[in-house]
Amino acid sequence: MRLKHLANTILLIDTKNLVSTERSATTKLLHHLKEIERRKLYCDLKYSSLFAYCVHELGYSEGAAQRRIVAARALAEMPEIETKIEDGSLNLTNISLVNQFIDDPIQKREVLKEVENLTKTECEKKLFEITGKEEKPKDKRKRISKDKIQVAIVLSDETMAYVEKLKGLLGKNLDMDQLVQFMAKKAIESVEKSKFKQTTPRKSLPPVKVGRVIPAAVKRDVYSRDKKCTNCGSFRNLNYDHILPYSMGGPSTKENLRISCSPCNQRARIKAGLVAPPRKFT
Repeated sequence: MRLKHLANTILLIDTKNLVSTERSATTKLLHHLKEIERRKLYCDLKYSSLFAYCVHELGYSEGAAQRRIVAARALAEMPEIETKIEDGSLNLTNISLVNQFIDDPIQKREVLKEVENLTKTECEKKLFEITGKEEKPKDKRKRISKDKIQVAIVLSDETMAYVEKLKGLLGKNLDMDQLVQFMAKKAIESVEKSKFKQTTPRKSLPPVKVGRVIPAAVKRDVYSRDKKCTNCGSFRNLNYDHILPYSMGGPSTKENLRISCSPCNQRARIKAGLVAPPRKFT
């Protein structure tokens, strides 16, 4: 686009109009994201969350995606901030900061009024004054090679005590990568055993009446087959899901069960007409 021919006054006016148009478009986008989340539509595109949809489908950076999701949720709770977003007195960064510091909805409304027209630095200072909180340190990740990620985290003294005790019990000179890998494997094994019945089956099992309660042997077989959400591939918030819903006559058998994450499970129920999309933005 060539703009050299524009007069100075026209260029400035056009730029201001574009900013206004951008803010209006942002507000409309927030409403769209809110409705997509309500219907769990991202599951139809094989995404496990609204965040994944924003990053991989819409092409936002992780930070930009998070700010828009937080703002969409705030807009659902407090419709009155829409005009503030459109006129620029409230920006997505400050809304996100308030969300980090304030949990109470009533206080959040009041604080958002106090951070109108503030820069990010001014907003942070105001939030420190209001809450007396210290900023929570963020985990930082940086890829340093093809198969290695550098992670900087903050651990409490209590957590470090557990780490040192574990190293002592193992009696091995493990580096942090080896230690975290060991702990993660043991934790996964524990969760799989308790939640998905990944235990050694007994040689003979008494006959089990197949109803809504899923027999342990069936749970074990279904999880061994699927391992993750069969729709989006997520490993988070996994559940056993009836392909033909139980309320519609679907049996609790290996063939009629699958592993689904909570959002995909909810989306399947919405599509089956078993529940209406939730009104509250979650």
